[in-house]
Amino acid sequence: MELNEHYDFLTKMEEIESVQKVNCCETKDNYQNYNGQIKCKVCNNIITNISDNPEWRYYGSKDSKNSDPTRCGMPVNTLLPESSVGSSVSFNSNTKTMNQIRKFQQWHGMPYKERSLYKVFITIQTVCERNSIPGKIMNEAKSLYSIISDTKISRGANREGIIAACLYFACKECDVPRSSKEIASMFDITVGIMTRGIKKCQEIISMNKKNKNRLAKTIPISPVSLIERFCNKLELNEHSTKIIMDICKVSVEKNIISENTPPSIAAGCIFYFNKKINSGLTKKKISCICKTSEVTINKCCKKLEENDRLFCEILYDTEENGNN
Repeated sequence: MELNEHYDFLTKMEEIESVQKVNCCETKDNYQNYNGQIKCKVCNNIITNISDNPEWRYYGSKDSKNSDPTRCGMPVNTLLPESSVGSSVSFNSNTKTMNQIRKFQQWHGMPYKERSLYKVFITIQTVCERNSIPGKIMNEAKSLYSIISDTKISRGANREGIIAACLYFACKECDVPRSSKEIASMFDITVGIMTRGIKKCQEIISMNKKNKNRLAKTIPISPVSLIERFCNKLELNEHSTKIIMDICKVSVEKNIISENTPPSIAAGCIFYFNKKINSGLTKKKISCICKTSEVTINKCCKKLEENDRLFCEILYDTEENGNN
């Protein structure tokens, strides 16, 4: 009787251990990669011999056949899908024949269409890096151009304008808008080409069935959204920037200079404020930073001066803070 009970006890213990073993091997958190094998950390059981991870490392400490152990390429770029699945040719000796083979492989590794797209991406990246534009905006611009490229092919000046327009809309999408003159200056193209590019960009994207609403939610540029960046470039402090933004909001609400473009309104408000406090900031410097002519700035400033009474309270707060 005691022997049977002891046997039943051992059988139950084996079943419990078996269940625990199965449970630990089924938990992915317990998986570990060891020399191409997937093992369980808890019970050390080999789960599978197949590893689907990238082969970044040597196979063992004695693997010294090549100085570069990398056996896989770069991560897949969704904007360049065919080029991302290409392979690379490794080599032992730097001979002329081997270099030719590697060069031929690189040429054939990227289709013509994606090579052309890649060159545009490099242009966008270069412009963004030169003008300290964040990577998020750069990637958004590349994505927009990829949609346009799939929808319609453009060449010459139209293409240059569309590329610039992609960055223009990318800035708006990321809530850090730039004026068309600023973007045109970055790409070294005329404002006319830039304007046509913006129009063409909107037309082509609306033709794309999957992404026709991509720019539908884009709102017009507000002069207030430009002031903070302009003031930062002009090295104005945070308090002055806030006052200028308040002046700009009032001028927009009262339609004082509504017929002017957002950069012109922003530049006019900055000059008006600095003229009132005698800061010494020149019209020429504001014109250079805001990409607005001195004549336009002067006209905007005069319209604001004609409505001085609307800004008395704002400017009075400035004088009080200055005295304190």
